[in-house]
Amino acid sequence: MMTLSILSYAKWNTPNPQLCVVDNADYATQFGNYIKSTKSPVTVYAIHANDLKSRKCDVVFFSNTVAQTEQALINKSLNPSILSFSTSNTECDIGSAFCLLNNKSGNTIFKVNLDSLAQSKIHIDPRVLLLAKSSD
Repeated sequence: MMTLSILSYAKWNTPNPQLCVVDNADYATQFGNYIKSTKSPVTVYAIHANDLKSRKCDVVFFSNTVAQTEQALINKSLNPSILSFSTSNTECDIGSAFCLLNNKSGNTIFKVNLDSLAQSKIHIDPRVLLLAKSSD
């Protein structure tokens, strides 16, 4: 649950940020169960990619979207200050701000796309950014 750990270091303008999981109801259910067990203030919704332009999501989670499509969806989203995560964007050059990857030992690591993070206008504690894997 790396995503929720990172989100706990974000400064939000709302007491209950909305996490929209794009085109993956199973992940949305997993997030929802974890959030209930931790009493996190985040609310989870399973949405379709096209819903981003009409739904105010504070956070979006992509799991099966290519980076170019992520970028296009983020640019067209209703909320201009949206924080984005991806499990399918290995390069992390465009698209999501946080790209989650599994390393050889099976641990989840992440990369940060600083341009996307700056575009989101969401403040993340800089200590979290120091934990990111540097791009090779």
